Amino acid sequence: MNRYEGIAVILLIVLFSGISYYEGHSQISSPRLNTMAASLYAPFLKAAISGAGLSGSVTAMGSIAAAQEVILTPEQYSLFLSIDPAIIQDMIYPKNISSWYIAIAGDQMVIGVSPKYINAVSSLNQSLYRAEINDNVSLEERYFSEILSIIFSGKATVGTSNPNTDPEGYRALMMLQLSGVMIDSNITYYTSALNYLNSTGKLYEVTAGSDLFAYLESGTIDFDIAIYRSAAIEQHMPYIILPSMVNLGNANYSSFYQKSSVTIVSNGQSITLRGAPIYLCFTIPNHSSDATGGAMLALYLISPQGKQLMESYGINPLQKAEFFGNISSVPAPLRYYVNSSVLDLE
Repeated sequence: MNRYEGIAVILLIVLFSGISYYEGHSQISSPRLNTMAASLYAPFLKAAISGAGLSGSVTAMGSIAAAQEVILTPEQYSLFLSIDPAIIQDMIYPKNISSWYIAIAGDQMVIGVSPKYINAVSSLNQSLYRAEINDNVSLEERYFSEILSIIFSGKATVGTSNPNTDPEGYRALMMLQLSGVMIDSNITYYTSALNYLNSTGKLYEVTAGSDLFAYLESGTIDFDIAIYRSAAIEQHMPYIILPSMVNLGNANYSSFYQKSSVTIVSNGQSITLRGAPIYLCFTIPNHSSDATGGAMLALYLISPQGKQLMESYGINPLQKAEFFGNISSVPAPLRYYVNSSVLDLE
């Protein structure tokens, strides 16, 4: 039994017993992990590496651009954290980089607001929230429609990210498509409004959603049309909630989300993605130079301590992590946990 596997046995005991193994634990002697993460979740992954008693670095990009880098040099990365399972399934799987992933958390889209517009939308946002928690769909439609009217009035400047490099970008388009269906029975109503803003110079598009933080804080843009709620919380950013029917965060609306779709281009190849509930997930490349180290980090991500860390970043951990794909390709010690009390086999 090597050092990693010995530690894995200890972790197996503490995870099932609820004992906090990581608190006060000294760093494990291992190579520095090189990890890749969706840009908005890089701070969380950095904290997870430290919390696991490991050392390493996080390269942050939009999930699509990140997947492209992992495909080019898979041996360099111990773990890839994505905000969309489709990125792993549609880009990583076909290249035989990996054949599995683990979903650890859910999230939802919100709209970021600059200081200039906080007062203009505050009352509507509160009314929308009350309608949402009371499941009053007609009032949700009314208040959300009024909010979107302010955003697309032509007076405000809007930011988004490139759908070809960042899932936040194509999810913004999906959210707007679903909003069109919900409010006007017209899937292109609000995407057309976004295109009009672009034609008038009032749309800022960036490579990764995290690039919009400074623009929003400075007032260069008035609204980030769709940002992950956890990122808004972590950045202390005021935000507008979205109805469950359009926020891509409620599994009960999975079939409705599928009404939306966006075609992206990756390395010259067109990929059509359909709307689906948001899941934060990870995989480890088959030929990673430190797959075992990545597995050790993965153990922390699915542990009670990992869940607590997610919550501190505004991320909603799944009650139980979910495994998808080929078990035989999962490196030890993580493989020991598949189909256990902490990791469901889907």
